[in-house]
Amino acid sequence: YMAIMHPLKPRMSRKTTLIITVCIWVAGSLLSLPNLIYSTTITETFKNGDYRIICFMVWPDGYSNDSYTEYIYNVNILVLTYILPISSMTFTYFRVGLELWGSKTIGECTEKQLEATKSKRK
Repeated sequence: YMAIMHPLKPRMSRKTTLIITVCIWVAGSLLSLPNLIYSTTITETFKNGDYRIICFMVWPDGYSNDSYTEYIYNVNILVLTYILPISSMTFTYFRVGLELWGSKTIGECTEKQLEATKSKRK
């Protein structure tokens, strides 16, 4: 397959792949940056001497319960890290399925070729 490539579908170069990878890592780091900036901890001490450390978010417009900024951040995270990837995978698998189920063999087919095609489709 690699030797016979479709003229309209060029292969990505190593440099392009590296740039895309770096962009994904930078985007992921930027998306998680608010967690680093707005997280804080407090230590709660009990009467018997035990204590626990509590981590929570303090957004510029208030605590997590009342923060509109946190709501917008969570909606963006949902769209960018869940809805877009799932949509992309669904579209890609749909296209692969169309290609596999719509492909016809050229010329006469032997029984062995038909079995191989069925096996590939499964």
